[in-house]
Amino acid sequence: MNRSDEDSHAAKTIAFFNHKGGVGKTTMLFNVAIEMGRLGRKVLMVDLDAQANLTAITLEDERLSQLYPPPPKISPETVAGAFAPLVGGSGDVATPSALEVRPDRVWLLPGDIQLSAFEAILPSAWTESLAGNERGFRVTSAAYRMIQEGAAEVDADYVFVDLGPNVGALNRAVLLGSDYLILPMASDLFSLRALPSVGQSLDTWVRQWTTANSVAPALSFSLPRGLPKVLGYVSQQFNIYRGEATQAFSNWIDQMPAAIRDGLLEPLAQHSDGEGGTLAQPASDGDAKVGELKNFHSLVPHAQTLRRAIFELEADEVIRGGQYTRARQSETQFRDLCQEIIART
Repeated sequence: MNRSDEDSHAAKTIAFFNHKGGVGKTTMLFNVAIEMGRLGRKVLMVDLDAQANLTAITLEDERLSQLYPPPPKISPETVAGAFAPLVGGSGDVATPSALEVRPDRVWLLPGDIQLSAFEAILPSAWTESLAGNERGFRVTSAAYRMIQEGAAEVDADYVFVDLGPNVGALNRAVLLGSDYLILPMASDLFSLRALPSVGQSLDTWVRQWTTANSVAPALSFSLPRGLPKVLGYVSQQFNIYRGEATQAFSNWIDQMPAAIRDGLLEPLAQHSDGEGGTLAQPASDGDAKVGELKNFHSLVPHAQTLRRAIFELEADEVIRGGQYTRARQSETQFRDLCQEIIART
């Protein structure tokens, strides 16, 4: 078949992505996934950033040591191992078993720096897809198919995909296979300047994938629809004084709605979502902001060292007094964000 059946899987795939790095994307994704689990949803996290930071803050050191063999060997338990048959020309994508992170609630498909080998074959596969070549479609759709199979294995409600800060071939393939996009935004100039690049890239990719689909031959595997919708943005990493964001950060926060509208929503509003709306929705329906997260300072590295969400921290020699209170109170922000994601999807 040439088109995926939206009803064939219950999970909604949400890509966490921004062209600008250092915006707290991975930390946000992990904490939102854990909170979704606490709200009773099943979440599969997929680490498709070659830096594998999501994997590093999720799995204990001992498990990480077991997971990665000495190079150039690739573990079949990682996403790089999943794509290895395609890279070597010996077969198709082989979805690894998801690793349980929180009992019956949160799982992970681990990342690997050797994911770069798969990304290297994606540009030529894209060209082959545009020419109607089956091999091109097989490679381009591999990440999408791996995610669908992984989600079905754990009966996930949501798939959260962590992507690197670039508009390269791997992110193109993953974003076209996603249902929604969330943009983590730091309160700085360069987060705003990255938005037109994201909007222009998505506009081009959606148009090209529509063309590729029109020339696709009969295939034995499913293809993504190529219609990622904008769920919205999350402003984060701002300081609070007397209940309000400090002036230095609030100046950038105030500019975010217009920057999102001009750089991202307007280009995607030109594309139908196939259901009577546009790819700019639901962000364009009202407030494009999905939520906001303040700066948690030293709570973040401490939580990552312990492989816990910030709100899971217990009082210890580092977390005490006001720090402990702030850690516990952080759950309210992540819960509000989760509830908004649920409402919009």
